[in-house]
Amino acid sequence: MKYKLSVAGVLVLAVLLAACGYQFRGKQNNLPPDVKSIAIPVFKNRTNEIRIEQIFTDAVIFQFTRSQMVRVVSEGQANAVLDGTVERVEIVDVALTSGDTSRQRRITIWVNAKLIRKRDGKVLWENRSLWQNATYNVAGSPQATEFNKRTAITELAKSMAQTLHDSVFENF
Repeated sequence: MKYKLSVAGVLVLAVLLAACGYQFRGKQNNLPPDVKSIAIPVFKNRTNEIRIEQIFTDAVIFQFTRSQMVRVVSEGQANAVLDGTVERVEIVDVALTSGDTSRQRRITIWVNAKLIRKRDGKVLWENRSLWQNATYNVAGSPQATEFNKRTAITELAKSMAQTLHDSVFENF
């Protein structure tokens, strides 16, 4: 009897959630019906970080391709274009050793992005305030510290790509 009640409870909850229009993150598509494909050109880089634009572009392309909510195609075949710019990178010391040298740093990255429908140039979505940060360790050598920073940048790019993807489709 307890089993039947719990199954019934789960079914009622599922029906209620569906009736409320609730959907899991990243599955709602509020784009106009004519936008079935997008192009994601290489992001612009307004920072001094070498290749950061490629890291962010690759992460965004991967996220949009993985979700399969629209096709990622070349600009000539796309219904819309997702333009992005890595605007700013800030690195600050967050932990020091007893000798006042850096032990940990926080990197914060700001990105602007907008989705433009090609047929009429209409901006379908835009966010000028995407930013995230991560902390990385300062190592014993400059090469190891640079590796740690690059790892942090790559993780930030993946996280920001997920946020960007969800924002485009859900129109937050």
